[in-house]
Amino acid sequence: MASGAEFRQDMPPKGGYRAFNFHRTFPKLVWSPGAVVATIFGATAYGCYAALEGKKKNITEKFEDVDINNAMEPFLTAERDRYWLKLMAKNRALEEEIMKDVPGWKTGTWYGEPVYFTLGNKWWDPSATEVFAHSWGNVEMRDHLWRQHSEYAGPKFYDNWFPQWMSKWFW
Repeated sequence: MASGAEFRQDMPPKGGYRAFNFHRTFPKLVWSPGAVVATIFGATAYGCYAALEGKKKNITEKFEDVDINNAMEPFLTAERDRYWLKLMAKNRALEEEIMKDVPGWKTGTWYGEPVYFTLGNKWWDPSATEVFAHSWGNVEMRDHLWRQHSEYAGPKFYDNWFPQWMSKWFW
């Protein structure tokens, strides 16, 4: 202790300390349990309703898509057949031009002997290798394998990111 300081005892305040709470206490509730259960029930009910409505919408769209595909199939088939016939005519013209100096060569035969057996009035699809024989390799990939295209065949946002020679290997 310092030389001039007197000892002073700390004493309780006048009237004493406040009462000590020794009972169990619970935190204040922000939401009552009933409100939580009602919110969860409401969200679940709305989610079920929205899922069922979405399923109905998807079924309707699928039905419409199938209907449109069924309606368009004859036109798409006709366009495909028209394209094949144009390619066959082009190949025939190229064969005539290439083999014009060969004596005894008749177009569509092997030195006068038919290559294909006859089927009468039935159409026989030639192989892709035969049809695209006079084309570059990427033409066959682009034209013959057209099913690899996505449903939307127009320009896409990423077409400007890749050069043309590179993009043919991706899609």
